[in-house]
Amino acid sequence: MLLSQILVSCKGLISLFLNLCCYYPCENSGVCVRFGTDGYQCDCTRTGFHGENCTVPEFWTWIRLMLKPNPSFVHYLLTNFQWFWDLLNNTFLRDIVMRFVLTSRSNLIPSPPTYNTKYGYLSWEAYYNLSYYTRLLPPVPEDCPLPMGTKGEKTDSPDPKVLARRFFKRKTFRPDPQGTNLMFAFMAQHFTHQFFKTNNKTEKGFTKALGHGVDASNIYGDTLERQHHLRLHKDGKLKYQLVGGEVYPPTVSYAPVYMKYPEAHPPEQKLAIGHELFGILPGLTLYATLWLREHNRVCDILKAEHPTWDDEQLFQTARLIIIGTEFSNS
Repeated sequence: MLLSQILVSCKGLISLFLNLCCYYPCENSGVCVRFGTDGYQCDCTRTGFHGENCTVPEFWTWIRLMLKPNPSFVHYLLTNFQWFWDLLNNTFLRDIVMRFVLTSRSNLIPSPPTYNTKYGYLSWEAYYNLSYYTRLLPPVPEDCPLPMGTKGEKTDSPDPKVLARRFFKRKTFRPDPQGTNLMFAFMAQHFTHQFFKTNNKTEKGFTKALGHGVDASNIYGDTLERQHHLRLHKDGKLKYQLVGGEVYPPTVSYAPVYMKYPEAHPPEQKLAIGHELFGILPGLTLYATLWLREHNRVCDILKAEHPTWDDEQLFQTARLIIIGTEFSNS
């Protein structure tokens, strides 16, 4: 009995150190599949490569790589020659070029998805179950040793906060070379929360599975119940409060929706916004306020143009306009 336990333990140790997939031997998006306890094979299907580690390009892949410009050249071409791009945008070639750009970029994301956050291998749920976030690359196998894997004894790694302060904290201000600022990051976060709908009430990696398109749910809420709590139900407008004569989101005491705030925060100081997390970040609150004002402004214009429309038609039409405006501005 003791000998069998020792053999099982030794087998576990051997399989731990001989999982060659821990070293990511497959290149060019090849999938590493473990065989036995000390072997692997790379699945190179639809990668355009073949060979033991998916490193040998097929004929048309080789042609494409020979003709493909390097990233630095592409960046230089796209950020210079303003006269050329102005000329292109005024010809029929504009639609052709944009169609090529959109299709080529969309092909970077596999469809159906390869993996999700639940499974580290190919599965039906990666395609069918929308409650998990999808991913392009597999996770580190669970039986890989630390520091790259998820099993084994923890090492004395430095505190990430210490590393961030030491290597990333700026001592002097340096403007962004592209001329942008922090508000660009807040705008991107505000926009992407429409389709990256993390379910904060469950463990990490889960989404609310309510669709992944631009629907302005960050403004109007992701459920019909939340939407009705945020609506004024008059002239198609959203609820608001006046502070110093200016329009701001209402408080949860007036629009009773769940907002994630520190526990000690009183209801009269919690802002009611479409997304439950937007009240605790000033940049996201700023954009939520701007879109609230824009929605109500559009409602005033629509009511003046269409005095026979009721509250529901004014709201629904204004929301369509806001969705289009937000998408085009982003």
